[in-house]
Amino acid sequence: MTDYSSQIANASLDVGAIKLSPADPFTWASGFRMPIYNDNRALLASYDHRMLVTQGLAAKIREYQVSYDFIAGTATAGIAPAASLALELGVPLIIMQDGAAYQFENTQVDSSAFFDAIASTCPWAIPFGVRRANDLQLPFMYVRQTKKGHGLQQQIEGRPQKGQQVLLLDYHRNDSYVETARTALEKADVSVAQTVSRDISDIITPTYISGARVIVIEDLISTGGSSAKAVQEVRDAGALVTHCFSIFSYGLEVAAQAFGELSPHVQTDSLLTYAQLLPIAIARGDISAKQQEVLQEWMNDPFNWGEKHGFPKVEKK
Repeated sequence: MTDYSSQIANASLDVGAIKLSPADPFTWASGFRMPIYNDNRALLASYDHRMLVTQGLAAKIREYQVSYDFIAGTATAGIAPAASLALELGVPLIIMQDGAAYQFENTQVDSSAFFDAIASTCPWAIPFGVRRANDLQLPFMYVRQTKKGHGLQQQIEGRPQKGQQVLLLDYHRNDSYVETARTALEKADVSVAQTVSRDISDIITPTYISGARVIVIEDLISTGGSSAKAVQEVRDAGALVTHCFSIFSYGLEVAAQAFGELSPHVQTDSLLTYAQLLPIAIARGDISAKQQEVLQEWMNDPFNWGEKHGFPKVEKK
């Protein structure tokens, strides 16, 4: 049986998808200073890493013997792994927006230029980009319209490399920000070899999912609020959701409480948890025994940890 937890932990630490920094904590979106930051989007840059996540999620579905009609990806980080999983399982992907479900079937993208990576705008172009990147076993990245306001404050999610030649996919509904995406890539010293831009409002339309069985795929479960909200949004559209799987979870009690408020119950599980990560990190030499103690202390009291160590919460203006 494949040990997906260990493999994903090693891959994440290798490429910096998981960063441990108790001496210089990160600022989470909530404003709390935390000694760990998870950026699973870094795994998108490698076809092997994407497949590791995809196969791990498929194994979870088999383990729980879950029946499904659709795979749903949470916006925005959950869309890429969900799209790859949907392709692996041969079922449609859905993206939720404003209470409606939008369905993606298996898609083909035509291109003529030479490129060694795929980039896309988001969210609508991500499934098309993942399909093309997986077919060609190339790196994948997506470009936000603006930089994130917290964490690593990245605009390009993935791992853009200087000198890369990318195929930029801008499959959008109504408004496009393709020029903004091109500028961001060029600032990262990435060349856009070809751009495929299309308004897909005519082919991506709301889909009736009432009574359908949907598995929700999340990138990361931290406090659980946004993840539980994503599950509820799919349920509000009439679908049956019994399971939510993620790549990584901190295992915080507050997340269990957030999901516990959903009725009926939703089973959650992750390919890798914080508790599984720490012994792997110390065995690799990424952290010392003393740092492990500090990181374990965070696990026991995450929302007071920063204040105790001289890192007060950053209040939003």
